[in-house]
Amino acid sequence: MKKLPNNFTATLAGLALILVPQMFNAEEVKVSAESGGAAAGEAAAGSAIGGVSAGTIAAVVAIAAAAAAISDSGSGGGAITPEPVEVTPAPAPAPTPAPAEPVIEEFVTEVVIDIPGTAASTQPGATATRTTGATATRTTAATATRTTGATATRTTAATATRTTGATATRTTSATTTNSRQGAAGATIGTDAATGEDLYNVVETYEVEEDYFPVETYDVVEEYNVEETYDVEEVYTTTVTIPAVAASTATATATATREVN
Repeated sequence: MKKLPNNFTATLAGLALILVPQMFNAEEVKVSAESGGAAAGEAAAGSAIGGVSAGTIAAVVAIAAAAAAISDSGSGGGAITPEPVEVTPAPAPAPTPAPAEPVIEEFVTEVVIDIPGTAASTQPGATATRTTGATATRTTAATATRTTGATATRTTAATATRTTGATATRTTSATTTNSRQGAAGATIGTDAATGEDLYNVVETYEVEEDYFPVETYDVVEEYNVEETYDVEEVYTTTVTIPAVAASTATATATATREVN
């Protein structure tokens, strides 16, 4: 078991002796290129001892010490904590270039629309009036007169005379010698030719009277005028909606799209 750590230590020491001088030689070449030929010669002369630089010797010593420490820890000796190795982080990735601005174009597209058909139907519409065929009577605001078929009498504003059927006597302005047996009244004188007494002539006459004439007339009445009319009713009409066949239609619309 102890051979495995020893072999591991020997391997590390050998790799260090091979790689470390190459690393430092590369560093020195870099310094020579940056500082120029004269500065590089002075730096190499000051740091080289027998062809091996001080950095190379220090690196070999450090690797050997680390190998010895590992060997001692495997064989039960005291443990030596190795110094941490500085790890150079990887360079940050280059930023992703911004995407190119898309090109938008406007175009006209045509859309086909299916128009469904509908069946014929009916629905109630507006209200209206119509005659029922029946008739009726009603009074109007007007009035009129008509004869009733009966008659009546009435006095008029005029007057007239008529004989009553009775008789009477009256003296006249005429004279006579006949006394009518005293009915002629007293004598009014004598006749100059004959000397006889003279009397007023008395006559008999039919008695007359004044009266208002009476007329017979047809009785007239005033009444409200009636009319005969057609009876009307209010009803709801029916609207018939015809069937519509299914069809298609096209419509155009404006849209935008990205051009590749």
